[in-house]
Amino acid sequence: MKRLIWIFSVLFFSGVVYSQVANNELIFSRTFNITNMQSDAVIEIIDGVSTVRYSQHEHLVKGSPYLNEEFLFGVMSTVEAVRIEGLKYRYDIYADEMQFILNNDTASITKPLTLRSVELGDQRFIYDVYETGVDMVAAGYFEVIEEGKLTGLLRREMELKQDIYTQHYGGGGGTKDFYYKDSEFHYVKFNKGVARKVTNKKNFLELIPYHKNEVKSFIKSEKISIKNPKDFKKLISYYNTLLEG
Repeated sequence: MKRLIWIFSVLFFSGVVYSQVANNELIFSRTFNITNMQSDAVIEIIDGVSTVRYSQHEHLVKGSPYLNEEFLFGVMSTVEAVRIEGLKYRYDIYADEMQFILNNDTASITKPLTLRSVELGDQRFIYDVYETGVDMVAAGYFEVIEEGKLTGLLRREMELKQDIYTQHYGGGGGTKDFYYKDSEFHYVKFNKGVARKVTNKKNFLELIPYHKNEVKSFIKSEKISIKNPKDFKKLISYYNTLLEG
């Protein structure tokens, strides 16, 4: 199976300049879709690893795994201050990967921790470490909602489910179609710390170390809802003004 890895080295094509990133290279892998003639399953080859996403033969998949179906022009920045312009990107929520078009191929970043950010219009995405449990962490993409000493983040996740239900005790039923179910969660992080999920107002107050009384009064007076993106942004902005005062 053909496979190709792109490494930042000083490459010039499509009007884009790729520069070396010290000892921590940003590695791209071209994505190939092939068809298994026996099962008609779509297999994605990423950096030589085969994964079956779902079968297209028997049942339909409703919805889309992408934040936006179309690729959009954006700007990629790395932790080594390399800035790359002129590429088109789209965020695959289900795979939790940022894809882009390179020489008519769909490519993905296999070392996203070397990214500083990807900017798509007025949206800015980062790849960062977040808490999943006691002494447990993972890493993934976030949209930056508000930045400061305390940064507010939006984490999107998606599951592939199947429409199957059991009618009484007889079993069966459902369309058997697959569908994508998406969820959104708000997180906060201090400076270079680990991102932590904000589940409700009480939880937010537990996560901040200072100005708890002021924040509690602000939440009440402004009728802040943690699940509302605009309210969440307003709350993070207010807390940062308290930290700067």
